Amino acid sequence: MGNTVIDSKTDKHSFAFGAEKVSTTLTLVETAPGDFAINYDAKYSGVKSGHVQGGPIAVSGNISKKVHSNPDVDVTVSKYSKTSSKISMHVKIVVHAPFPIGKVTIFDKTLDGKYGHNALQTIVDHMTTTAKASGTYN
Repeated sequence: MGNTVIDSKTDKHSFAFGAEKVSTTLTLVETAPGDFAINYDAKYSGVKSGHVQGGPIAVSGNISKKVHSNPDVDVTVSKYSKTSSKISMHVKIVVHAPFPIGKVTIFDKTLDGKYGHNALQTIVDHMTTTAKASGTYN
């Protein structure tokens, strides 16, 4: 059985006068009842081009840690909040790129949403509302 997606957000940035570009998508998932993790997917282009993805990386509270070396990549999870049906956290990822770019933020957003048995109903309600608004639902 796959992980239940709670929220997914993409943050896009350009550096070095637009010569370097990065698009980072983080997806907050429930891996088991009450357990949460983040999947990541980053694409970058410029002097070096590539694509990295991975996860799930377990998250259970506020953290700040270096997750990669050469270049250094720092991840900070702050404002972590969890109730019986909602979860929220702010995630910031900073890369220490080589000179002349230096330290750059590639993700700085809040992931949040409902989880558990109410999450599926929230998705169904959203799809129904969207279909009714577009005229494709009778």
